[in-house]
Amino acid sequence: MNKQSLAAKKYLKKSAFIIPLLILLLFQSCENDPNDLGLNYISVNDTTGVRFLDSQADTMFVSSTNYLNHINNYFADLILAGKYQSYDSKALLKFYNLPRDKDSAVIISAVLTLRYGNYYFKDKNGLTDFNVYKVISDLNYNTVTYDSVSSSDFGTSVLGNYSGVVADSSSINITLNNDLVNDWFKFAADTSYAVKNNGIVLMPNAGSSSIKGFFLKNVDESLQPVVKVILSKNNVTDTVLVNTSVGLTLSNAPASVIPAERFLLQNGIAYRNILKFDLTKLPANVIINNANLQFTLDKSASFISENTDKRIVIGMVTDSITRKDSIYTNASLLDTITYSVNLNPVFQRWNSGTMPNLGITLKNIFELQNLDNFVFYTSAAADISKRPRLKITYTLRN
Repeated sequence: MNKQSLAAKKYLKKSAFIIPLLILLLFQSCENDPNDLGLNYISVNDTTGVRFLDSQADTMFVSSTNYLNHINNYFADLILAGKYQSYDSKALLKFYNLPRDKDSAVIISAVLTLRYGNYYFKDKNGLTDFNVYKVISDLNYNTVTYDSVSSSDFGTSVLGNYSGVVADSSSINITLNNDLVNDWFKFAADTSYAVKNNGIVLMPNAGSSSIKGFFLKNVDESLQPVVKVILSKNNVTDTVLVNTSVGLTLSNAPASVIPAERFLLQNGIAYRNILKFDLTKLPANVIINNANLQFTLDKSASFISENTDKRIVIGMVTDSITRKDSIYTNASLLDTITYSVNLNPVFQRWNSGTMPNLGITLKNIFELQNLDNFVFYTSAAADISKRPRLKITYTLRN
């Protein structure tokens, strides 16, 4: 036998070993190893072809329910104050880390300076008008919401006022009552002092026609709120800057702000929405290949400022009473008005019976930061092309 024949024989023996091994590894890598929904691998022998369901073509009903969810925006960068039509925003502000040796000083003057953050809702040139009152209740700024306070939490004596049109990149100055600041210093020196420092509230007046945003948190300390106090102690005049503070905004608007045949996602308050889908035309326990939802922004009815993050957070409702949700994903703009999101995990859970079909929640990702609102068309919109549209691609199991 020549050398070429021997080499060929060795090659065939080696191939006889390697090829079955490769086939074995191939089948192991493609085996059915399902997760909780059994979606990782579906054999074509277990299905009977791809089907389609379109909420518009198949007249699937999609209901929309707006609801109000007052939020705490303690971590927002701005505080908002003022009124715009039926919207109103009042700001809580509390200064701390005051010097402890000024309790016997005589306050000559105290001026609060707020730096405008170039945010307005909705009238840039409108009048901003508010009074300053004392917060008389020990409110937890980390948790307080609009619906958890009442007029009894605030004093009735006006301790300062601002009324004017706030210009871009400007500051406003508010002269504060001297006794108010004197009480702050006394409380800083002795926390058992009868008049507690619970902060102040900037309460909008009826004449206000614009809501303006002022810096609360910023890496540039010169933009943060400050109270310049001129005082006298032991016949020596001194200037003290009080500039360490916490704050938040309490905003509200009635349901009448929601346009007909629309649903509203409103920052700052916040209005959210639940969409529910009638899936009776979708066979049970099918394989969801794709579930895509598109919904359309009514741009003319919305108010979206330049720096707002426009993504919408989608969640699966797990409790219809508390509206608790989970399995979050973001919907993003395909163009200037059309949002799109893939909801395969949600619809597969509903269809398989793993979770009940209670709908999905929609809320703005920038919900804490301002008062921008996003208005969307519902299934009642006259223009059918702008109604929420669900497209499901699925495969029947044998």
